[in-house]
Amino acid sequence: MKTATLVLSVLAGVAVAAGASAQPRPPGYAPASLTKDVMDLGAMCREAGGKPGKSPGLIQTADLTGDGLQDFVLDLNTYNCEGAASAMGAGQSGAGVSIYVGGPGNTARKAWDGLAFEAKVQGAGPKARVWISTQGLDCGQTNAARMSMADQKACTRPLNWTPAKQTFAYAPLAEAKPLGQ
Repeated sequence: MKTATLVLSVLAGVAVAAGASAQPRPPGYAPASLTKDVMDLGAMCREAGGKPGKSPGLIQTADLTGDGLQDFVLDLNTYNCEGAASAMGAGQSGAGVSIYVGGPGNTARKAWDGLAFEAKVQGAGPKARVWISTQGLDCGQTNAARMSMADQKACTRPLNWTPAKQTFAYAPLAEAKPLGQ
């Protein structure tokens, strides 16, 4: 099966939320770097004895850098590996989240990786932001390493684009919100 056909079949069940000012891409479009990572997910799922299923919310899109180009958020928390779901997550720390920054010629490069319980794009246009649901140290709990997971503080915290470094970083702790807000 050709790469494009396989990615489209894997992404067939993916709900994509697009920001209003992001440069539109054709339906089912995914840049090569994101396509490769989705293909790798399918291979990992099959190696674990599962079957890739529809994964609504796997990829969210918006202009997260304010440059007018579409950026992509890949949230493995929503990946459906039928028959081997536990093989795809990071357990009590959540699952992998990656952000790909759109570039010229329909390209994209990975600009952030981390573990989270959820990644959610909020807003549209140059004001769109990614909020990461996390816990412990990332929520300002300095003694988290000595605590059980159940006792760690959980929060949702936005990421800010840092143009000089061409990456995302957590916004100041003052912007963090308790989970569910």
